[in-house]
Amino acid sequence: MATSEQGGLQKPRKWPVQARSEVTVAALFEASIQVLLAAGYRKLTTTRVAERAGVSVGTLYQYFPNRQALIICVIERYLEEIVSAIEQTCQELDGRPLDELTTGLVDAFIAAKYQRVELSRALHEPLADVGGEQLVRAAAQRAAGALARSLRDCPDAAFRDEKLPALLMVMACSTLMQIAVIDQALPLERITLRAHMRALVLGYLREAQQLEPARRD
Repeated sequence: MATSEQGGLQKPRKWPVQARSEVTVAALFEASIQVLLAAGYRKLTTTRVAERAGVSVGTLYQYFPNRQALIICVIERYLEEIVSAIEQTCQELDGRPLDELTTGLVDAFIAAKYQRVELSRALHEPLADVGGEQLVRAAAQRAAGALARSLRDCPDAAFRDEKLPALLMVMACSTLMQIAVIDQALPLERITLRAHMRALVLGYLREAQQLEPARRD
């Protein structure tokens, strides 16, 4: 099957439809992460990944035409884990007051990012190299959509349009988390990061409501 491309990002040749194929692709994903952590992005090759996964290079090429397509899918899966955690948290906090919603979401961001913190650091270079900005943007939009719905149902919040503050909150949290994880020269304990992120986001959301007063029926 020929390689498909969308927005400049190379996609897999095909997706697994059988249990055995799913296991193979899962092994390739995990092997990619192991090679990335052990050898670094510059030394990540399809040959090394196939060897680590215990499959032939030909089998790898059935799903991924090159290492770019492989690393893009690793990034997509990593972002999917983070966004899913945010969406689940939004569902659990539906209808809660603004301070509880903010605290829960900050905790969800921190937990998701630190769950595989070494991978977060390791993906910094390939994200820029493969043009992963659009993947990050799409993930942020999706997370912001879930947050906007939670803000809409928040009993002590009133926005004219929840979409913009939701997106800005996601961008702010993502940027702060990225800096905290990547910048080794910035020794920032998680408890300190949590306190400052919460103060920043909660203060913004409260102030943002005064910028464009909401219309209430």
